[in-house]
Amino acid sequence: MENSTICALASGMGGAVALVRLSGPQALSILKHLVCAEREFEPRKQIFCTIYDGKTILDKALVTYFQAPHSFTGEEVVEFALHASPYIKGRLLELLCQLGAVPAKRGEFSQRAFLNGKMDLLEAQGLCDLIAAGNKSAHDLAMGSLDGKLSERVNELKQQLSTLLAQIEVRLDDVDEEMTPLTDEFIRAELTNTLSRMRALTDTFSVGRLIKDGLKVAIVGVPNSGKSSLLNALLGFDRAIVADACGTTRDTVEETLEIDGQKVILTDTAGIRDHALDPAEQEGMRRSRCAMEKANVILFVQDTSRKPSAEELALFEEVKQQKKRIYIIRNKSDKSTSIHKLPEEELFTALAVSCKTGEGLDSLKKCLIGELDHAQTADGLMISNLRHYESLLRAQTELESALLQLPEDAGGEIYAEHIRGALMYLKDLIGEVTPDDILGIIFSQFCMGK
Repeated sequence: MENSTICALASGMGGAVALVRLSGPQALSILKHLVCAEREFEPRKQIFCTIYDGKTILDKALVTYFQAPHSFTGEEVVEFALHASPYIKGRLLELLCQLGAVPAKRGEFSQRAFLNGKMDLLEAQGLCDLIAAGNKSAHDLAMGSLDGKLSERVNELKQQLSTLLAQIEVRLDDVDEEMTPLTDEFIRAELTNTLSRMRALTDTFSVGRLIKDGLKVAIVGVPNSGKSSLLNALLGFDRAIVADACGTTRDTVEETLEIDGQKVILTDTAGIRDHALDPAEQEGMRRSRCAMEKANVILFVQDTSRKPSAEELALFEEVKQQKKRIYIIRNKSDKSTSIHKLPEEELFTALAVSCKTGEGLDSLKKCLIGELDHAQTADGLMISNLRHYESLLRAQTELESALLQLPEDAGGEIYAEHIRGALMYLKDLIGEVTPDDILGIIFSQFCMGK
């Protein structure tokens, strides 16, 4: 790790107060130069200081000094809470660089915290997710990593395998056979227990990813079935244009909705019919089909005030081919005197909805949230990061190979090799063996100033 002192703006845009962070061996000496004083700065105590630009006052700020190793990065750290004038922020960063600091790279403060043992890689990535969290569920998910609960679970798995590996290896070195041998049954039972716990965590990825990124919902149907009206009704305001004429929506309209702390991304699509009138409508229909492919859930909107047309039946068949969760929305239920069912409708969830009266909207929202209620572990821990998922999956594969592919009486040495492989992937997960170039990629995804 470089021995440089780094600086960056650590607060976002807007607001009346900005935070500038300085970390490294020169942090305290640079601070004393800026305040033109040899005063002592008591660690973790905020002090009101005058910041000088040469002989001119730049600003009056609250300054906090953190002594190593008791700081976020584990280094000497100084934080300036100053007025958020673009000139003041920019000029302070210039002065810091003139006095020996260098601009921090994206995620460099967090990377130094990781390298100095202030957090492991799971906790660091939890911090990145916490900053990006846009809803309560994503926030809770990130906190599970940041507060060390996920690291604790991974370390439990690692400890189980390490203990078993130690028992195997000590017997491999016991040439005089003084110790009681481990039976295949015992080894397999231990591996099965660990594998079961590992699978339970790995299986949470699909839902964890949806919570983090949002449940993608495509609203699909033939022209004038009420798709845009449904979007507006769910959002609670007029986002899409609604008109009696067919083909009003020519493009996809995307909007984010939060339901009970969960992020749902709604996409209103252009109506799909057999014969498009012009190139613009054809392009809209192409984008509608792309939205269906990317969606996790499809809402097939049916105008139940009329019988299904041939093109509506054809579109429903096309939607079924997506092999995704499909909800049939029987729209305009306030106008319907009879129910016109679609073929094989009983295989899907059908909801009567009136965008005019609001009937059925709460039920629909509950169904959407229900898509995010599965695959949680007993203690609520989940994973949402692809790198975490891949590391767990590789570790899982090693244990599955030991259990499923090895013959009876395979010998402890072969078991040990697979256990070592699984341990290597778990260590990579928390950052014990992660190569520097991979670390650079991971922390470059963090925001500036973190």
